[in-house]
Amino acid sequence: MTLALTFAVTAALLLGASDFFAARSARTTPSVTVTRTAVATSVSLSPLLLLLVDWEWVAHDAVIALLSGVFMIGGLMLLYEGYAVARMGIVAPLASVLLAVVPVVWDLVNGVRPGATAAIGMGLGLVALVLTSYTPGGSGSVVIGSVLGITSGVAFGIAFTLMGEVTKASGLMPVVLQRLAGFAMLSTIALFRTEPFFAEGVGRRYAIGAGALGLVAIGSLQLAFQRGDTGPVSVASSQFATVAVILSVVFNRERMRWWQAVGVASTAVAVALIALGG
Repeated sequence: MTLALTFAVTAALLLGASDFFAARSARTTPSVTVTRTAVATSVSLSPLLLLLVDWEWVAHDAVIALLSGVFMIGGLMLLYEGYAVARMGIVAPLASVLLAVVPVVWDLVNGVRPGATAAIGMGLGLVALVLTSYTPGGSGSVVIGSVLGITSGVAFGIAFTLMGEVTKASGLMPVVLQRLAGFAMLSTIALFRTEPFFAEGVGRRYAIGAGALGLVAIGSLQLAFQRGDTGPVSVASSQFATVAVILSVVFNRERMRWWQAVGVASTAVAVALIALGG
């Protein structure tokens, strides 16, 4: 479990950095265009992952990977729509917590129960997600924002749960298929929307950076799922929200509220408890 947690924490760090780059790109570029550019970058680089770990073609894993790619992009679209119609402080905490809760519930249904220490760490991790992702202010519909936050979190949670069902024999091949499925979905969406297909200018550079970091992050996450239980890995990796907040404070000079500072500290304690309860 220690190795799995190491991969999960690595995924959280890289996903947080990827989100930060994507947010920078979204300042000048429509969010769906940023996402498509980032995923296209991931697709072009993803074959390199096959050189890192031994793999073999497993049809069962291939189907799971394609489904997880659809759910992951679907969750992303719902999340961005939520940000557009409601306060981030409503949408983000719901999405973050459900992202982690769905895989935990799946573990429980399948009889996988963490030890007391790890369970406390996982609970604290969920609290940390709410604290770090909540931001006051803004406007919009509470009801619609809540619905979109919940549905996006469930979609992400299903994607994570599916990744946890992939066998170790497949190595990182499922990540390649997941990225392909996501790009195919985003390309289809482009047929019905008017945003640019790929980002331009400064937005493109940040989107490419987000895609490259995101690919390595998802690769690390897949290795974590193949080596540990789905629930603890999901909770640990979902702390990427904390990383994104810290990067925004350091580089964007955003103010860290006191509850976010508590959330950051809680994140560290939560991951440590999960490790101790391995």
